Order: sequence, then structure tokens, then C-alpha cells
Amino acid sequence: MIKSVIFDMDGTLLNTITDLTIATNYALKETGHAYGFSENEIKLCFGWALRLDMIKALALSKNFSKKEIELAGVEIPIHQLSITEKEVADMQEIFVSFYQKSHSPHTKPYDGIVPLLDRLQKEGIQLAVASNKDDFSVKELTNKLFPSYFTIAKGCHPGLLRKPDPSMIFEIMNDFGTKKENVVYIGDSEVDILTGINGHFPTISVTWGFRTKEFLKNHKATYIVDNTNELYQLIQKL
Repeated sequence: MIKSVIFDMDGTLLNTITDLTIATNYALKETGHAYGFSENEIKLCFGWALRLDMIKALALSKNFSKKEIELAGVEIPIHQLSITEKEVADMQEIFVSFYQKSHSPHTKPYDGIVPLLDRLQKEGIQLAVASNKDDFSVKELTNKLFPSYFTIAKGCHPGLLRKPDPSMIFEIMNDFGTKKENVVYIGDSEVDILTGINGHFPTISVTWGFRTKEFLKNHKATYIVDNTNELYQLIQKL
């Protein structure tokens, strides 16, 4: 029986892609790189935490393939992509400054998310956020858009390993006093699938976020849902 549900943020709870696209294109432009990429192109760059996100954005600007962007900084080192550490650092600095100052004006919950949280909360299920987004932005957006739902909201900060390391999920489980058999983690990317595999807890993949259904299937997602009603029903069955 599920007692705790832990959500990824970008692409799962929140549609952040417009604000991320604006900030990424701005940072690319300011650092002298090709820019003007669409939301669908930028989606491929996010999910692995900020440094890797910036590496992938730079790979996109240098016209690498979708597969190369997926592996950039993870399996393909940056020197093989003609990316320097200075480029990454400059991108990151400008992106963070612009993104935080903007306060994400276009970001909003996906359709059905708030009613889903209502149902789960009324049933006494503990709710948490675990994101590779920086901790400041995670807490700001959670407080702004979900002020009464989440007991815990964690983002990346020094000393906490990013997903797909499962440490962030384990910390939340410990705070909740929840065992693995009573928790489910929900995300939209290959990072989230790997987090569940590494931590040996169930993970549900959603198709409304930053990756396609085909992509999730190819990355061996255990469970895939297309809408929040399907998600609710699956949580009840686990």
C-alpha cells in the first residue's frame, strides 16, 4: 500500500518549459552561441541538474544530434563535443541569474495535477517534491504554486547527490518514516527511471512532460501513464 508519493518537478508537476526555453536562449545568446531554439528542442536538455543541462544546451547550439545531446556530459565528455568548462560556467551563471530574476511567469501546474494532489492529500498520503532543479527554485515554486500540499520539497544543493542517485528520495523516505514498499516516485524522464532502478523503488513515468512515450518505453519505464486519472488509479493499485 502506498503511503508516500514523491514527485519530480519540471515536466511532472509543473510545465516549466516556456520559462526554461526563454532563459536558455537568453544565456546562449549572451555567451555568443547559436540560439532561438524551440521548446521541443530545449526539452531534450533538461532533467539531469543544472551543469549537465547547460552542457546539453551547448551541444544543441553546436548542432549535435538528439542522441548526442541525450548523452552529452553523461557518457560523452565535453571535450568530445568541443565544449569548454568556461563555456559551461558562463552559461550556468547567466542562466541562473536570468531564471531566478524572472520568477518563472509562464510556469504552471499541468492539467489535473491540483485535483490529483487534493485526492491524495485527503486520503492521508504524504506528498513530497524531489527535483534536480536548484533548491532555491524548487522551494520558491512549491511555495508559490502548491502552498498547502507538500510536506517536503528538495532540490539540488551542496552535499546532496543529484538524481539518478537515489539519495534525495531516501532522505525524504527517512523524513517521512516510509519504507520502500510504501513509496512511489513519479517523473517524466530517463533520469527518473534510473533513479527508481538505482534505489529499487517503484517509479511511474508520465507522458505529458519533457520526454515522449516512445522515449520512455525505449528507456525501459516500468509504468507509463498518459494523464492524472490514470496516475491516480495506478497509485491505488500499487
